[in-house]
Amino acid sequence: MESLSYLPFPSLTTPRLGLRPLTLADTDFVFQHFADPLVAKYLMDAPPLTDRAEAEAIIRFYLEPEAKNRNRWGIALGPAGPLIGTCGFHKWDQDHHHAEVGYDLSPEHWGQGYMAEALHAALDCGFARMNLHRVDAMVYVENERSVRLLQKLGFQIEGILRDYFCQDGFFYDHYVLALLK
Repeated sequence: MESLSYLPFPSLTTPRLGLRPLTLADTDFVFQHFADPLVAKYLMDAPPLTDRAEAEAIIRFYLEPEAKNRNRWGIALGPAGPLIGTCGFHKWDQDHHHAEVGYDLSPEHWGQGYMAEALHAALDCGFARMNLHRVDAMVYVENERSVRLLQKLGFQIEGILRDYFCQDGFFYDHYVLALLK
C-alpha cells in the first residue's frame, strides 16, 4: 500500500464550499488576498505582500513535490466558484500524528460561517486521511474571532507562547490551541 505521504491532498466539498489545492492560476487571488492589510493583520509570520512574485513564491512553496508535510487549499464558493480564502496544514509529523492548521478569509466573507465549514472539512480530512491524532493552532492573542472559531470547533487553549513572532521589530504572544481526535 502506498504511504499517504505520497498521495496528493484531495479536493474537498462542503454544502457551500469547494476546497482545492492552490495552483499557479491562483496567483492573482493570492496576491490580492495577502496584500490586504485586514487579511495579514493577525498572520504575524509575514507582512502583507507587495508584489505578484511573492504570491507566486507562496504557491510554489506548497507545490514542491518534496514537501509532503504541508498543504494549502484554496477555499472557493461552491465547487468551482471564486476563491475567498485558504486553509491547510503545516508541520505534519507523520511519526507523531500531529500537524498545525492555518487559515485566512477575505474580510467581505467574515462572520458567515465559511471558515468553520472549511475547517470542519479540513480537520475531518486530517483525522481520517492523514491519520492525525492532534492538530495545533497558533493564534495571536488579540485575534479573538479566531480563538472563538477554534473553540467552537472543539480546540482548547493550552497556553501562551510569549514573544512567539517578531514582526516589524515587535514581538507578539500567541495562544497554543489544540484539538485531539
